[in-house]
Amino acid sequence: MRIIAVANQKGGCGKTTTAINLSSCLASKGQKVLLIDFDPQSHATMGLNIDCDPEQNIYHAVSPTQTGRVGLDDVVVPVKENFDIAPSDTLLCAVEQELALVDGREKRLLEAIARLEKPFDFIIVDCPPSIGHLSFNALRAASEAILPIDMSLFSLRGIAKLTDMMVMIKNASGHEVTPRALVTMFDARTRYSQEVLERVREKFEDKVFHTVIRYNIRLRETVDHGLPVGDYDRHAIGQRDYEALSEEVLGGWHKDTVVEIEASPGAEEVLRTAREYLDTMEPVPMSDMDPESETESAESFPYPTRSNYSAMVSAIACGAPLNRADESEEPNN
Repeated sequence: MRIIAVANQKGGCGKTTTAINLSSCLASKGQKVLLIDFDPQSHATMGLNIDCDPEQNIYHAVSPTQTGRVGLDDVVVPVKENFDIAPSDTLLCAVEQELALVDGREKRLLEAIARLEKPFDFIIVDCPPSIGHLSFNALRAASEAILPIDMSLFSLRGIAKLTDMMVMIKNASGHEVTPRALVTMFDARTRYSQEVLERVREKFEDKVFHTVIRYNIRLRETVDHGLPVGDYDRHAIGQRDYEALSEEVLGGWHKDTVVEIEASPGAEEVLRTAREYLDTMEPVPMSDMDPESETESAESFPYPTRSNYSAMVSAIACGAPLNRADESEEPNN
């Protein structure tokens, strides 16, 4: 069984879209897939039009207040053949506070997965756009991570912070996550996107998927219909792209991971690459951009360039209780 976290600290970069459609494509290839909606915003649950039982969902499977009462098998809901989901609702927000002083808080999801009786080939975890106990649990449970990049500086900063967290996990617990970036929301009509894609591929090399998820209106429309893009329009560009991604996940990435895991620095190398990219990148000259790009409004970045989550992450990783000073430094989710 392979456990893959789909994560980036930045919101709106295609995490949930990727989690839903990758799961669906893997299921269509005969793989038994469980998608865990680990985001209190419940976008994966809503995006598949699943009714979440308020008394029996992913919160009840990982919350320390519910220990022994509900297992992951109890909350799993079928989506279609070979594809199940563990749904979420806003109650999952409470886990951040409930785990603050609990021993073994970093392994709640891992332990819930270990108790699963129903067999799965893949577990895909849709992570929240934040750094905290939920993201830490997802990365502690996963052996692989897909990091969506939506062609923005903010997305790269999110990856740098997330891979920093992976390095802390490895140093504290010995658990290693093998990350790989995925370019999403790519608009081939603009020179800007083409220029950034070229730079990302040049810098990240084999640490970025060959597959690129192109901007496609069908991917937005599917949310209204509660369907994966392939079930909504099997000829859509988005479906072709996620089919290619699923082939890459089933093929080369896993094989490379198995062969190179001993020699590859993994998260450390991705972190170094992301930081080097951020430190050395230069703006795309305005003369090289399409006219409409010049009038685009600036994106608002909700996180500081340097956040104060390191003390919190270290405390979680080491299993030590958080003191009040640490809690005060934890960023709001």
